[in-house]
Amino acid sequence: MNLELHYNQKIETNKKDKMKRTITILALALGLFATKAQTVVADFETLPLATNSAYSSTTGVSFSTAGASFQHKYSGYWSGGFSYTNKYDSSTAGFGNIYGVKSLKGYSNSNIYTVAQDKGVINLSAPSNTVDGFYITNTTYAYESMQNGDQFAKKFGGTTGNDPDFFKVTVRGYKGGVLKTDSVDFYLADFRFTNNTLDYLVNTWQWVNTSSLGNVDSLKFFMFTSDNGSFGPNTPLFFAIDNFTTIQSSVGLAKNTNSLKFDNYPNPFNSSIVIRLNSNFEKEATAIIFDINGEILLQQQVTEAQTTLDVNSLQKGIYFLEVVADNYRAVKKISKN
Repeated sequence: MNLELHYNQKIETNKKDKMKRTITILALALGLFATKAQTVVADFETLPLATNSAYSSTTGVSFSTAGASFQHKYSGYWSGGFSYTNKYDSSTAGFGNIYGVKSLKGYSNSNIYTVAQDKGVINLSAPSNTVDGFYITNTTYAYESMQNGDQFAKKFGGTTGNDPDFFKVTVRGYKGGVLKTDSVDFYLADFRFTNNTLDYLVNTWQWVNTSSLGNVDSLKFFMFTSDNGSFGPNTPLFFAIDNFTTIQSSVGLAKNTNSLKFDNYPNPFNSSIVIRLNSNFEKEATAIIFDINGEILLQQQVTEAQTTLDVNSLQKGIYFLEVVADNYRAVKKISKN
């Protein structure tokens, strides 16, 4: 592609994304919109797939399900990103078995799961998402390599079992094309313990909670190993996921929040804000304050009809106060003197 054309297209895309975010913020500021959240699980079971096969797009087309798009790279073979599969092989070692997992099948013995490679990206389609988490496990290829060693990689722990080896996945979130500072680590293998009996290789599906990353529009997965050579990592950089779960918020008219109303005062505020829920709403709620960029600055449980928030640490400026309870949300514009 012509570099100048590519650059101009990127600028135009960034302008459109920024405009969308600005419109959303303005709508919230005017009280025109509210959001309703729902939990959506991508379990991959409805994706089309022949028996004992794996997704492979010769043109590198991503596959999508449940509001998430999973990057897929192809270079004469599946060369990066994600591929969903129903190939069951928990014992064969080596590169010929890149789709099998040690748990044999998907989470809770499901038929289809997704295998991933280093630096894979998942893009989210809804305007506001929190990824609650997903289940993860080792592929057979990576597990057997770490368990026994192979022509490229060492046996984890070494000959004595004392080598402090590890194999981990780090999950990072992006919002508006900007990499967020927080991350979530999960160790698929950890031999760093002084007591070798605590060393482990994951061979079952384990839950990874990524809700701490907050609202994101995409996730990127980075893999790290203690076994590295002159050409880079020796451990096969593969892992598997299932039941990718998001909390999706759809924007609607404010009338959708009739079952959740709240008052807040004073506004503008100085050091504290009082929140008062409507009298007929008795469920526990959460109060969230975020800035015009969508970054969460304060989050506090609201267990009584009237609660006071300590906001003395906030700088002078414009913010948004969101109250979340059950599946309903309401947002108001606030400001500090």
